[in-house]
Amino acid sequence: MKAWLQQTLTAAALAFVLFVPVQTLQAQDLSSLTPQQIEQIQKLPRAQQEAIARQFGVDLSELESLMKGGGATNNVQAAQLGERAATSEKRGTDDNRPLSELSPSELAERLAENDNELEPFGYNLFQGEPSTFAPMANAPVPSNYVLGVGDTLRIQLYGKETRSIDAAIDNEGQIVIENLGPLSVAGLRYNEAKELIKSTVRERMIGMEAAVSMGELRSMQIFVVGEAYKPGAYTVSSLTTISQALFVSGGVSDIASLRNVQLKRAGETVVTFDLYKLLTEGDASNDFRLQAGDVVFIPTRGDMVSISGEVLRPAIYELLPEENLADALSYAGGLLPTAYRKSVQLQRISNGSRRVQTIDLTASKVKTPLQGGDEVTVFPVAQDTVDSVMVVGAAVRPGVYEWRDDLRIKDLLPTVDGSLLPITDLTYGIVVRSSDDRRTISVLQFDVARAIHGDATANLALQPRDQIVLFSRYESAKAEENQLSAWLKSESDRQREERERVLEVYRQQYLQKLITDDLGFSQLLEQTTPERSEELDNQLSSLFAIDDGQQKREAGYYAKFSRHNLLQPILYQLRNQYSATGSLPLVYVDGEVRYPGIYPLVQGADARQAIAAAGGLKESAYLARAEITRTQIVDGEAEAVYVPFNLASVLQGESAIAMQGRDRMQVLPIPQWQNTLQVRLEGEVRFPGTYTIRRGETLQGLLERAGGLTEYAFVDGAIFTRADLREAERKRLDELAQQLRREIASNVITDSGTQVAYGEMNQLLRDLTNIDAVGRLVIDLGKVIGEHASVASDIQLKNGDRLYVPTVQSTVSIIGEVQLASSYQYESGVSLEDYIQRAGGMRQKADDERIYIVKANGSVVVPERRSWFSSGGSDQIEPGDTIVVPMDTQYMNNIEMWTTATQIMYQVGVALAALSGL
Repeated sequence: MKAWLQQTLTAAALAFVLFVPVQTLQAQDLSSLTPQQIEQIQKLPRAQQEAIARQFGVDLSELESLMKGGGATNNVQAAQLGERAATSEKRGTDDNRPLSELSPSELAERLAENDNELEPFGYNLFQGEPSTFAPMANAPVPSNYVLGVGDTLRIQLYGKETRSIDAAIDNEGQIVIENLGPLSVAGLRYNEAKELIKSTVRERMIGMEAAVSMGELRSMQIFVVGEAYKPGAYTVSSLTTISQALFVSGGVSDIASLRNVQLKRAGETVVTFDLYKLLTEGDASNDFRLQAGDVVFIPTRGDMVSISGEVLRPAIYELLPEENLADALSYAGGLLPTAYRKSVQLQRISNGSRRVQTIDLTASKVKTPLQGGDEVTVFPVAQDTVDSVMVVGAAVRPGVYEWRDDLRIKDLLPTVDGSLLPITDLTYGIVVRSSDDRRTISVLQFDVARAIHGDATANLALQPRDQIVLFSRYESAKAEENQLSAWLKSESDRQREERERVLEVYRQQYLQKLITDDLGFSQLLEQTTPERSEELDNQLSSLFAIDDGQQKREAGYYAKFSRHNLLQPILYQLRNQYSATGSLPLVYVDGEVRYPGIYPLVQGADARQAIAAAGGLKESAYLARAEITRTQIVDGEAEAVYVPFNLASVLQGESAIAMQGRDRMQVLPIPQWQNTLQVRLEGEVRFPGTYTIRRGETLQGLLERAGGLTEYAFVDGAIFTRADLREAERKRLDELAQQLRREIASNVITDSGTQVAYGEMNQLLRDLTNIDAVGRLVIDLGKVIGEHASVASDIQLKNGDRLYVPTVQSTVSIIGEVQLASSYQYESGVSLEDYIQRAGGMRQKADDERIYIVKANGSVVVPERRSWFSSGGSDQIEPGDTIVVPMDTQYMNNIEMWTTATQIMYQVGVALAALSGL
């Protein structure tokens, strides 16, 4: 109702200021038109636009050019007609600056726009700029309208002839109609004047009839005084009422009364207009029509009372002396459904001090008197529901449900398919029960599937405020999403989910970028929930001295209804109970269970329930024995007690091991149990491939399982690699590169030795960094298999081992500082010197004293130095060997590590060359 009245009255006020009488328009020019007036003129028919142009003394074309080129669209800085300049500044709603440009106080104001302080009721309705004239040209004229000097009657004659006459009432109160003479109409009501004119025309003009309508209305001067926004004299229409006069004058001041607006005529108060009646009830019975010379007097406001809280219209209201609390609440629109009626707070200043009074609105009649300055606050009811239970987690319909006598879990979860999500863990659920004073909680555990099937031990009876918590059987969000049902989604469903994911990422990035400055607000926004979650985890882990060396998972790793997410607030509250009561209702389950971690100590807890809480056993769990570490206080000192038990008998229900607070259960792995070990055989093996082995199995036994070697196997050239050796080799290469960098830097600073090209040093460093570690273990495969096999030479295999047996080779390779590094056909009796000569001989930088041979099995042989060039040494060269001619380190600026680096690079290169056939 209030919104409709406000729109109606505002429209009436705009109608007042749109049209100007003839005598006023002639004294103005087009520049005096406001943008709003031009906008209204554009909406008028062309005939009325022509009439307005004539009143201004201009052509219609000039008025049309003004409407097209100027007006409201171009004059963007002009103040809105009927709007106070201070209004927009006060409300501050036009501030569209980004958040990053706001000061802290402005940001607080922007974020709390809905939490503004209470404002006086009704004043914003009259906040407008005054106008000196406000006629209503198109308003309907009531039948009881009293005609006066200046009014114009439009008379349409029809019958024998048709004529239209605009008859203005002259100063003597008469109108003149051709062929009829003057008629006195001033002082008559509009309907009376119409009947007079019609009857006169009918009597005196035979065959003619008359249709009478109202033309131009007379203007009059009234006074708006008192607490008006701009008090003074105003020229208004003869149809103007009290409320319209308030709009014309720009409304009321901040201290004006809306309850006692008075209309004075000839020194007497004609009527008192209560605007609250108009605003709250739509009662305009006292909104009298004004006459010339009337005075609208606005006194100062009376007692003001603020109503806040759970009411429809929180505001500051003006009360009359006889009104009370019930009236004030009525003006505020009444109470919201969330209002707490039994305790309404009344703050009052009495005898120089502030006092508080509590009022029960549930009483039959509330007639509490109010006085100026009173503050009434209606508080909301408590957020917690009473006589209810809550279902939380992996349920189809989580939420709050009504509690009733003998309510059980099955009543809330009647079926598995209809009540639970497909991901729900059917073996573990808990009931969190609050104490009567809600200071402490206790936890009960139940088997979800058995409870739904009506098992008496699992189908627990519920109490008010109980919370049933259901968990996902997956801890990882990725594992939870990777369901077969996900492949049943249509293309449109997948596109919709993808759009939702994109929007969620965009929202997060947008919020992070809203506030970016040197204070690191974006980092603070990112740290809210995940940091708090990690802090709680650390506090709980410290209670059991849990090793933090395990890999920490991101907050997004966990599924929505995982144990980690749902149990954390429960565990934290139980942890706080420990500090208050001296006991710790938490247990820790570790070892071969699906979800090791901290769990609440439930009522009547035993080892079987603790294992169910941890998701059950892994297949590697040792059923013959498990252990509980228990802390007991003996003579004031803590003492650890170990309680071993048979896990199989506990799971079968043959025995029960009670759990106590702070117990730590360790489920042991099966001895010698380990995940699958795999070894790969490649090359000249009869049945190559990846083999699964048991711990302790040897290479000889595996080769027998693989059918042995083929007749083309090159036994001496077998390459055996191991994962841990590869990692050690990678670390050694990194360490060597670091040492070389330090030696190069040291020699550059001290300027010692011969300078070496920077490019050469950098190239070797890059080679060391980029080289692939092989992890080769030098073995003599001939001693592992065949006639000369020995147990001492056999190798015990590890997971990830790899054996490559190449095809028979009859080549000899030469690399390093020779003219042409290449491979040559093996020839018996050809010496080391001969192979070097075939490669074009050694380069100038070659170190002829450190030449060595990398045998086919990976071992390194250094030829005898005494006269070996001259004596041959052909017996040292065998098929598959590689001759390495290293670089002389004197060319490397006296850096000792060059020798080691080049040797490693050559050896790795030989191994990689041998493996290139894989």
